[in-house]
Amino acid sequence: MSKLSKFLLSTAAVATVASGLTTAAVTAASAADAPTLRVSTQRGAYTDAGGNVWSADSGFDGGWQNANVTSSAIAGTTDAKLYQSEHFGMKGWSAKVPNGTYDVTLKTAETYWTQAGARVFSVTAEGRSVINNLDIFAEVGKNRALDKKFSVTVADGTLNLGFSQTRNWATVDAILVQPAGGTTTPAPGGGVVVSPGPRPTNPTPVVTTPPPTTPVTPPPTTTPPVSIPPVTTPPTTTPRPATTNVSGHEWMSGSSGVGAANGQFGSWRGSNLDIVSSWAGNADNSANFYTLWKGAEYGNWNGSMDMSVGGIDPGETWSQAASGKFDARWAASLTKLKQLWGDRDGTMYIRFAHEMNGYWFSWSVNKNNYQDFMTSWKRYRALQQQIFPQAELVFSVNKETNGSGMDWTKYFPGKQYVDVLSVDYYNNWPYASTLAQFQQQSWDKDGYGAPKGINAHLAFAKSQGLPLAVSEWSGNADDGDSPAYVQGMYDFFKANAGTGAGQLLYEVQFNVDIDAKRWLLNGGTRMPNSAAKYRELF
Repeated sequence: MSKLSKFLLSTAAVATVASGLTTAAVTAASAADAPTLRVSTQRGAYTDAGGNVWSADSGFDGGWQNANVTSSAIAGTTDAKLYQSEHFGMKGWSAKVPNGTYDVTLKTAETYWTQAGARVFSVTAEGRSVINNLDIFAEVGKNRALDKKFSVTVADGTLNLGFSQTRNWATVDAILVQPAGGTTTPAPGGGVVVSPGPRPTNPTPVVTTPPPTTPVTPPPTTTPPVSIPPVTTPPTTTPRPATTNVSGHEWMSGSSGVGAANGQFGSWRGSNLDIVSSWAGNADNSANFYTLWKGAEYGNWNGSMDMSVGGIDPGETWSQAASGKFDARWAASLTKLKQLWGDRDGTMYIRFAHEMNGYWFSWSVNKNNYQDFMTSWKRYRALQQQIFPQAELVFSVNKETNGSGMDWTKYFPGKQYVDVLSVDYYNNWPYASTLAQFQQQSWDKDGYGAPKGINAHLAFAKSQGLPLAVSEWSGNADDGDSPAYVQGMYDFFKANAGTGAGQLLYEVQFNVDIDAKRWLLNGGTRMPNSAAKYRELF
């Protein structure tokens, strides 16, 4: 998970902007006179191979737009770019149209999940079910275009689509709206077209979710009581056994994304990975942890893992969490994670509500809710200690506070409730092109006086008697190619490696293929000099 634009309409339509969303006021008297609407999920207009113009992302109710969700080839279409962006997690989409009947085509492709049952969602049109339990991967596999076509009658001047998730976020890449019975002119080479037709009142779900490797024991009907220890409780001092890191480094060195799970990234850089990362950013993901299932990305991973677990979903509050509303859900999530982790080697590091000092996640913390957040954290910690004590709980912030309105150290819950402090540290805001700049910035504080530079974060960890992790780090190709930044990070890791207070426990390079390869060092990098320096050092 800001990016808004407008529909391209014929001269029969006048564009209007209201409430932050772009809609169209159409003056034609009937659907037969209405223009064809072509809406992409890109940041700007796109002209397809047939010369048709698709407007930029617009009309969605909520969710997030990702202009470059993948750079992989999309099969089944000659307009791959149309399927390489997406809008996901939305509640709905709407457009002003004349009353009448329309043919609507939703264009989409599964660019993330690699198994059936991981993403399942449904669609309504004018309140009527038109697509039920859609599983893109089950129908066409990964990175293949899929077009879903249906008819809808509009009687109130606004075409409304609704999206609901069964598993993970609903997603769409483009929307085509045409007067019913007109000439269908999708992009040439478009995806597999499926027209639903009439559906029974209670349709049978398309997909049966595959079971995970480990048998699932349903969570207890009553959540174990949460006993929050008083603030004066002394810190836990569980010693970490000395281990030999397979990377050969004195700290645990890892990566996430392209090639991390199958060993390709380790082979590329010349040393194995000690740790990888994955994300479970909403209630559904944190109830299932799909990437740990058999056959999934990390189904066979046997090292340590940094697992991000979302705090609360959109529409939920830290006040509700502080009252215990989500204790049962959190307990079930921790139980499932423990089951799926099983007896693997390495440690599970749970990065709960990561980057809470930024504004972009639903679990954002600010001066109005920080006290409820601290209470909620302590509740989660108590559950983690009861259910999955072998795991370690990580308090992970963004490099710089943005939108919180206060110093994040003021809502740090206390060292007795945390095992590892962590920071996500990318080469931007400000960008370091030289080693001198990197070193100078390393002691910076943000506008609220909280740590911003990497050394400032390490100093705070030391003051709390905790080790530091860097759970996400990489250059930013949009700003430049800085091997000096890679050198600076390596020097910092090497100088401060260890498992004790104020030492660097682990780091994970963010090699995830999103945002037009902005962060990649391997797998199609836009930072060849940084990639070469990384291979030299790591």
